[in-house]
Amino acid sequence: MQLSHKSNFYLLDKPKTWTSQDLCTKLKKNFKFKKVGHSGTLDPNADGLMLLATNGYTKLFDYIDNTNKTYKVIAILGYSSPTLDVDSEITKHDDISAVQLKPQIQEFLTKLVGESTQTPPIYSAIKVKGKRLYKYARQNQDVEIPERKIFVESTELLEVMDNKVTFEITVSKGTYIRSIVQQLGEYVNTYAIVDTLTRTAVGNININHKSLNTNVEALDYNSKIISLDWVEVINLPKIELDVEMYEIIKNGQLLPRTMFSNEENYIISIENNIVAIYKPFNEKYYKPEKVLL
Repeated sequence: MQLSHKSNFYLLDKPKTWTSQDLCTKLKKNFKFKKVGHSGTLDPNADGLMLLATNGYTKLFDYIDNTNKTYKVIAILGYSSPTLDVDSEITKHDDISAVQLKPQIQEFLTKLVGESTQTPPIYSAIKVKGKRLYKYARQNQDVEIPERKIFVESTELLEVMDNKVTFEITVSKGTYIRSIVQQLGEYVNTYAIVDTLTRTAVGNININHKSLNTNVEALDYNSKIISLDWVEVINLPKIELDVEMYEIIKNGQLLPRTMFSNEENYIISIENNIVAIYKPFNEKYYKPEKVLL
């Protein structure tokens, strides 16, 4: 399908073992997009919902209304690994019954809700001093990992069986579930790693959405791919302009304040396609903050 000129949002169900970049590359190559980006990395061991944008819409991630992510997590108690999941060699092992620890596990999940700080795992793509953390780990180099603020919106304990704990959690963008699972192990005086991790929602959009593209492995140039209406992602007031205004917007010209009704960013669209984001400039004009053309 000829989509190379299109700017759109897409929901895809990322398979396990794929990196987030694999998904972007698949879309870019098969549909000839100039640019593809995503709203948040999923570990290769994880699967589930990813929100992707193509071409000009890759500039709009900062305007997404709700960037919180929801995950279904299965954690294994009593195991430790360098990557904090089952993707690397087990280095420590305790015989643990998660069932006996259920009250403490529930207590931990309850206390998680709210703002806190987190130390990301050493095996992550975060850059410190211009270098990815996982490169420090692979080269066995010491590095001080800065803490980051996170927000946990909600948690729900779903099941405790043998040495496994299944729970659902909704967190702010940039939160590492592997670090939370490690904290869980420490809270109940043992180790813990991620067994399976599935992202079930991005903001208010869940994995059962009608626009979700599944069977990603089979996507090719002739496949039908469903786009997501931008109004489900970005909640800003909109001004629809005639096609005759195309060059004015493309050239980043100011627009008179009389076109706008309040003090906030506005979507400028032509034929219901976002072409720019405008913001207040002075008493007479609004100016472009992002131009997508």
